[in-house]
Amino acid sequence: MIARVARWSADPMALMVSAQKRMQSTISKADRFVVPVDRDALPRGYLVATTFAGIKKAISPAPATDAAPQHAPKPDLTLLVSSVPASVAGTFTSNKFQAAPVVHATKALQAQGPHARARAVLVNSGCANAVTGQGGYKDTEALVTEVRKHFPAGKNNGSETCSDVLMMSTGVIGVRLPLPQMLRGIQHLMRGQVLQSNPDAWLEMARAFMTTDTFPKLRTRQFKLGNRLCSMAAIDKGAGMIHPHMTSPGGLHATLLGMFATDAPVATPTLQRCLEEAVRESFNCISVDGDMSTNDTILALANGQAPATDSGAPVDGEISEATHPELVSIFARELKAMAIEMAHLIVRDGEGAEKFVQVCVKNAGTYEQAHAIASSISTSALVKCAMHGEDANWGRILCAAGYAAVPASSPEWSLDPTKVNVTFVPPPSASNLSPIHTLKNGVPQPVDETKAAELLSHEDIYIDMDLQGGSWEKGACAEAVFWTCDFSKEYISINGDYRT
Repeated sequence: MIARVARWSADPMALMVSAQKRMQSTISKADRFVVPVDRDALPRGYLVATTFAGIKKAISPAPATDAAPQHAPKPDLTLLVSSVPASVAGTFTSNKFQAAPVVHATKALQAQGPHARARAVLVNSGCANAVTGQGGYKDTEALVTEVRKHFPAGKNNGSETCSDVLMMSTGVIGVRLPLPQMLRGIQHLMRGQVLQSNPDAWLEMARAFMTTDTFPKLRTRQFKLGNRLCSMAAIDKGAGMIHPHMTSPGGLHATLLGMFATDAPVATPTLQRCLEEAVRESFNCISVDGDMSTNDTILALANGQAPATDSGAPVDGEISEATHPELVSIFARELKAMAIEMAHLIVRDGEGAEKFVQVCVKNAGTYEQAHAIASSISTSALVKCAMHGEDANWGRILCAAGYAAVPASSPEWSLDPTKVNVTFVPPPSASNLSPIHTLKNGVPQPVDETKAAELLSHEDIYIDMDLQGGSWEKGACAEAVFWTCDFSKEYISINGDYRT
């Protein structure tokens, strides 16, 4: 039997506090995690538009009813347009059954080479256009072509390539897109004053991304690059089918979609490298249910329209490692910080999730080895159920660490069970509590049940596993952080439905 902390002996008052905090954690996530957007922090040179095309209704009509709709339908088709061709970068799912928009975007970026540019990104929810064969790919091409033909002719549209419009889709797998409805939707999006740039328009765009998400995920930030005051907006979605492993278009190979739009002047190869680094330590370090989607995509656009200020060194042209290495470091840091923030929102909105769990694995041989162990712990159904039950079950944690598929290294490294420490660390919101050491040098430690109950009653749970170098005497200091959520009864209920 796996060792566990016996929660039934916990103090009744502590259990009452736990119930109260769980009730608070289920208060509308939209009220807690949707934040006001500062108009001045929106990136320059972008316009967005959103509409309801009736995509899900078109592919799976509901029975006729005379009942009046209770509320306006959620938008399901949205478009972002840059005023000038923007540097573009992308990372995509490594699932072998890549959806049509993933295949299209990957081919498009590869075709244009290291200096790819994009004018627009079209996003739909309700239908993933995955496992739809050549017909699904042609549907994506048709929609991209429809967007492109609405661009006005001129100097910014004279060198069109297949990558100047990209597309992302999420929703039901195995069904083709309803083209007539979506083509009419695109015509509406490109008409008159529909394209705008204001907080409400960006928030509507974030809503259009949503499937089983309970709130739209939108953040902005500003930072200086020399004398340029740069802004960045980020939107992502995801609540189920979340365990990304995204790579560059040429890398080895419900859906996570994300988009970063910035007015910073960044060269395409530099943007691609910065995005890959950011995704590596953010979106590729989260799990809701251990399932990798067919549609996972993160895109980043940088159009260079950030205004100049009176202070800072002048920046002319696009920054790159060769021309402005110090500014690239600043940009990379800002992008990674924002990517981590957006990744956290996805975990917090995990289907049925009541707990946000951080797993930190320290002092492994390499980052990849630490990442593999943290991932194994974070995807363990038994660990996730224990976190839902507020059970400091170090036995389940050790079990998941022990069967992790740890990559090989040279010299060879392995976990040493006699060196492992496991600690439950108070979250920042509970700094008055003390850490709970459940395992030291592979030996179980006495645990105060009342203190354990109080610590684990919080919405945020932090688990530290210190491997103390494992089989290496020296040099094993790699660390990886993973974020996951608990499994609840609501997760089972939600996933009785057929969708991505």
